[in-house]
Amino acid sequence: MRSGPAGIRGWLLVYVIALGVQALHDLGLTVAALVVHARPRLAGLVSFVPLPSLLVYVVSNLIVVLYTVVLYVLMCTRRKSAIFHNVSCNALAVIFLVCWHFLGMKSSLGTIVDSLPGIVGAWYILASQRVRNTFILT
Repeated sequence: MRSGPAGIRGWLLVYVIALGVQALHDLGLTVAALVVHARPRLAGLVSFVPLPSLLVYVVSNLIVVLYTVVLYVLMCTRRKSAIFHNVSCNALAVIFLVCWHFLGMKSSLGTIVDSLPGIVGAWYILASQRVRNTFILT
């Protein structure tokens, strides 16, 4: 049974907050990667991280952070496209993690663990009645 617009409450609110926390986390990791590249001794390293690896990491993290800002705009304006873009952003985050793994920048276990929020987030967006009520019925 369909009801009127549900709004951003309940588990959808938890998802929206977690999405923001993840974006802030990615931004923090990006800044930290740049600092460590500039001063490797701060992280106990004796050599620099290769520039191509750093660029892949920084650019991919910034893409996810900027995409998250787009998601917030879409969700605040209750656009139907918010559903597609949330799934796309979560999938993109997982794809980047897998790429980092194949480039030797992430362990297998780290890739699996860090992929779980993206997989669960995409599943929630696709399966939730509240999401449909909030973004499709408005």
